Amino acid sequence: MHRKLFLRSTAAVLLGAPLASALAQTASFPSKPMRIVVPFPPGGGVDMIARLIGDKLTAQWGQPVVIENKPGAGTLIAAQAVASAAADGYTLMAATVDTLAVAAALQPKPVTLPEKTLTPVTQIVRTPLFIAVRPDSPFTGLPQLIEAARKAPGALSYGSAGIGTSHHMAMELLGIQAKIEVKHVPYRGSSPALSDLFSGVLDFAVLDSPVAVAQLKGGKIRVLAISTEARSPIAPEVPTIAEQGFPGFSALSWMGFAVAVDTPPAIVDKLHAGIRAAVESPDVAQRLRAIGLEPVVSASPADFKRYVDAERSRWTALIKAKNIQGE
Repeated sequence: MHRKLFLRSTAAVLLGAPLASALAQTASFPSKPMRIVVPFPPGGGVDMIARLIGDKLTAQWGQPVVIENKPGAGTLIAAQAVASAAADGYTLMAATVDTLAVAAALQPKPVTLPEKTLTPVTQIVRTPLFIAVRPDSPFTGLPQLIEAARKAPGALSYGSAGIGTSHHMAMELLGIQAKIEVKHVPYRGSSPALSDLFSGVLDFAVLDSPVAVAQLKGGKIRVLAISTEARSPIAPEVPTIAEQGFPGFSALSWMGFAVAVDTPPAIVDKLHAGIRAAVESPDVAQRLRAIGLEPVVSASPADFKRYVDAERSRWTALIKAKNIQGE
């Protein structure tokens, strides 16, 4: 009898030890420096947002947050680095729609499969996309551009931020719905595409809001449409693609954070809460809106995962239907 009680007590202690350790780890998190891995070079939009949130988390938690830039392979090099890190919540990825919903489908042999190796934490911003032309363009509205494209398949060219980016995916989706063929010219980012639009190399460009809004306010471009389903407060005067003959059309660029897949749920929840507080703080939210971004925090990590899964299913189907391959 005494032996049975002893064994039960010993088992309870052994089983309870990991739980107690996990609870202690969560309570003290974070207790050392953290890092955010950015899948793009320094100076870009994603890098800027990561640094803004990182600074806020440093102030909030009292631990340094270091930014580490790992560009390449359509963001999958950075994804691999985060997936290979200790699953303790101290290494986050500044993950975009490219990483979590598109990149793996573009690669014949991806470095990593984000849906199996990363756990989504929360979305933080979304970025409307704009179809833009030069101020002297003959196109004053989206219907005119589509009509011209139908009359001369493949004659019109447009620039995007690269193969498989949300800019590219949005135009491919519109091409299917509008039954048009236009020539895609991929660039490494929106800025070089904008330069070629100004010089007359391109007929139009698909731009994200940080680039488009600044040019629109300066009168340097004419915007024909925005990719949100409803008009955006960022540029309420710009009509949507949906209201110009394509009901329900929506295609957005977005960014969030992810960690290694085996990170304890309690740590993921704590990261979600901290990032949410950072994004929703008045100064950060104001800075994000000032550059044309919409702060959007997921209700929970599970909610963000559902959104990511739906986006991946949607864009993977499009990639396969159009036989799009990565660089």
